[in-house]
Amino acid sequence: MIAARGVADPTPAYYPGCSLDGLGNPYEVSARQVLAHLGLKLERIVDYNCCGATEVKNLSHDVSLALPSRNLALARARDHHEVVAACSGCVYSLARANEAIADEPTRMRINALLEEGGAPTYDGGASVQHLLEFIYRRAGPERVRAAVRRPLTGLTVAPYYGCLYTRPRCYTGVGKLAGTDDPIHPHFLDELLVACGADVARDFRAKTICCGGGHALSDLDVSVAFSASILAEARRAGADLVATICPLGEINIENNLDRVRAAYGAEVVRPVAYFTQLMSLAFGASLREARLADNFSRPDRLLRSRGFT
Repeated sequence: MIAARGVADPTPAYYPGCSLDGLGNPYEVSARQVLAHLGLKLERIVDYNCCGATEVKNLSHDVSLALPSRNLALARARDHHEVVAACSGCVYSLARANEAIADEPTRMRINALLEEGGAPTYDGGASVQHLLEFIYRRAGPERVRAAVRRPLTGLTVAPYYGCLYTRPRCYTGVGKLAGTDDPIHPHFLDELLVACGADVARDFRAKTICCGGGHALSDLDVSVAFSASILAEARRAGADLVATICPLGEINIENNLDRVRAAYGAEVVRPVAYFTQLMSLAFGASLREARLADNFSRPDRLLRSRGFT
């Protein structure tokens, strides 16, 4: 059962997840800058825990549901009906828990685990959405365009959504609920980038393919091949850089850059940046303020060569 989207909370709950307090911190910083410019507010969940989006489900089904359920319970304890997450893996994990908790026997088992750990119980009632969707729905391209102070003119960007933004629809609701993105040809990121003055590589055919992050530990060659295919497609489509919406995808691609160069050639590689970093830059932040030198792929070097400072 997917909780319907809507403007239920003036200030929704914000689940940052582990990545945004670690290697994905440039995403966190630039997201806060973008939200401030657009007058949007989120309330960070205090004492949040890892959502268990990766390996946990292979070890314990119930723990993989209890971890995200605890975060949703903390949000509901503060009377939030909406939870926004910036990581597609986190959105998947939280939404998967929402779906599972609708089953009464499962809910009883998960709540027993939550009570044992001293957490509030969770009976549902919190809808989950991606930060990209939140910005698009609450602000939209026109409001973004009005906030631009330094357009990304002359910059061609490949909009990379990744596999978990739209899938599986039984959890995300994308394409099933009114006002959500197109599940086959997502366009929210495209429109926000265009509103910032960028040219979008419209023939970019790797928008929603997997980055290979799930294979990073089990089969590195497969992971590298997936990352390389995204970068090679961005190059073919004429993109200067790739914009991402998920720290799992961003970090996996960037971690694989040296291996991609060695196996597929340096000409394949393109810099990779979070979409909020590019939006913040368009809103007037410097390269340093948008933390663009912190990305392993160093998109700041390309941007500096295009006149950004």
